[in-house]
Amino acid sequence: MHAVQFPLSARVRAGRWWLVVVSVVGGVLVVAALASVVAGAAGWVAVPRAVQVVLVLVTLFVLPVGWVGAHAVWALRGRAELFAAAGEHPRRRPIDRQLVGHLRDEHPLTPLWWMVAVLGGLGALCLGFALPFALADGALLAGALLGAGLVVSLAALALAVPGIRRAERQGAADRKRRAELWSLPSAVERRLAGPLLGTGDGAHLGT
Repeated sequence: MHAVQFPLSARVRAGRWWLVVVSVVGGVLVVAALASVVAGAAGWVAVPRAVQVVLVLVTLFVLPVGWVGAHAVWALRGRAELFAAAGEHPRRRPIDRQLVGHLRDEHPLTPLWWMVAVLGGLGALCLGFALPFALADGALLAGALLGAGLVVSLAALALAVPGIRRAERQGAADRKRRAELWSLPSAVERRLAGPLLGTGDGAHLGT
């Protein structure tokens, strides 16, 4: 079975472009966050604490979800189009780059749900620990903000757990469909088995 580059729509190409944009913006924000912390600690520049907190929170919590989410959108669009175009290319299969980008064993939403679950759990743990101290000190505004964050973290965790299970079921169905459509070399199969983040089941932290 020969490999050919399946034609993908402008929506998929746009998804790839947004993934690059998110990556570049993320890199800039990471550098800005590190620079603000170092400059503030060294006394080089008086960086407002609120600015530092916002930069660090965005870097730690928003950027990972944003990048993984942008990748999921791009991969899902390409996955659907590759499956739909299979009938137009008999005895042909997508090239390795398209397979690895869109048709991994792991469903594109699996790492996103894992990211939400981990960040939601960490947020619930940290905010739940800090909330009693804020209330004991009479800081009502801070307590309200911490409480709202705790509710959001718990809600994210409650949504992520069933989301992981649904994504795993869909990933298994997609793997079966892929095997029925194309016969792939073992080397390609090994590349497709590698998850986007981590090195195994549940290891979606990139550690």
